[in-house]
Amino acid sequence: MAYVPGYKHDVFISYAHGDDREWINRLIDRLEAALTQRLGTKADIWIDDDQLRKSRDFSKEIPESVRSSAVFLLLPSPTYIRSRYCIDEECRVFAETLPARRTRFATPGFANDLFALRCPILPIDGNEHWSLFSGLTDITFCDESDTFAAGSTTFDSSFRRVVGELVDLLKRMRNHSTSVFLYPPHPGPGLKDVHGALVDELSAHSYRILPDRPVNLADQLREASLSVFLLGAEYEERAGELADLAATQTDKPWVVWCSPMVENARAEQSGFCAYLEQLDSASKTFLNAGILPAKLKEEVLGLLRPNPRALPQTDGKKRVYLVYNARDRAEVKNAGLISFHFRKDFHFEHPDDPAQHTVRLSGSDGVLLVWGSADEDWCEREFAEMVQAFRRRGSQGICLFDPQETKTAAVQEIRKGFNDLYISEQFGKFDPSRLATFFAALQRLSSQALP
Repeated sequence: MAYVPGYKHDVFISYAHGDDREWINRLIDRLEAALTQRLGTKADIWIDDDQLRKSRDFSKEIPESVRSSAVFLLLPSPTYIRSRYCIDEECRVFAETLPARRTRFATPGFANDLFALRCPILPIDGNEHWSLFSGLTDITFCDESDTFAAGSTTFDSSFRRVVGELVDLLKRMRNHSTSVFLYPPHPGPGLKDVHGALVDELSAHSYRILPDRPVNLADQLREASLSVFLLGAEYEERAGELADLAATQTDKPWVVWCSPMVENARAEQSGFCAYLEQLDSASKTFLNAGILPAKLKEEVLGLLRPNPRALPQTDGKKRVYLVYNARDRAEVKNAGLISFHFRKDFHFEHPDDPAQHTVRLSGSDGVLLVWGSADEDWCEREFAEMVQAFRRRGSQGICLFDPQETKTAAVQEIRKGFNDLYISEQFGKFDPSRLATFFAALQRLSSQALP
């Protein structure tokens, strides 16, 4: 898990294949060790290798890793600036994420940040690399003749500066995230799955999970915007002290969930659960053993409300989530035609990363299902999540693109949740006018209607 909530990776290393990989490996090894020492936890550094390019679809994986990395560290060289892939598929892709990052980190402390570090490893004629993320200051690992030898005085000087700037930026990004106190931090087998599901969901919404260290637990609880207590079979003295503290914070909500294990727990834990149920606290939400983990997660997210930092706005454009079978080239083409034609007025999210599916659904103004030739079972999960997400939000609805008569059961299921479901039956040559009703409705959707 990345150090910065909401990202899969903390640092993406952008370099040119053909440069000195042994030197780059030594740099990365030292960087991983230094960041782990300074941050107190292992930072996630992403770098591709030749095996990736041989064994997986790097044309998709690398751009997605760029987007899902907190910081972009580029190592320019003469080879780098002549690499179409480095410039177009890495630098350009990261530059496209900057408006979203500025929205999420919209405070004066981040006003001048480009969330990137530029570290030339070889001299470049005319300093042409300065056009990459203009405004960055070079942290050089070379002089006019060659790359600094790893371990040399000049190398160490630049390396300390890189580590310092990375640590400062990563800490500021992490601390900017809204925090949730989830206790216990290391639950036993009976609570482990529930705890893990909550961590995954909250992290996907860019929330920071506390406690992240076993000291000053009370201060970490005070720092959090919400506290959640998961009660299992064993009583723990610190849980009682922390729950009492949460009850005194009348301006912050807190949740208690008594798992089914409490019903067979010893008297002390059963009494603690009963004490919390009877405790007079207006900010408390008490959930008994009859509440399923899925409902617990829903309650927690409902108390937090959708985090405005999780899915940043895109220059005022409405956000449309395209759902399609990415393994079917015909459906990819249909989805591409839609997003290309309407790109000036709408921002399109594509289902490249299944882990972000729920987040993108809940943060969208509309969902457009490119159904095509896929059978009904293909979208079973999508139907359930779309209906649940949009019933919660009361949004404008879903558009089914290119439905077929065999899909009537699924269409009827979706219709149950909406009064304004737009269906465009389109076959053959792409005709954008048949989708005009759906997109016109989204344009009229007031931003005040969104949570």
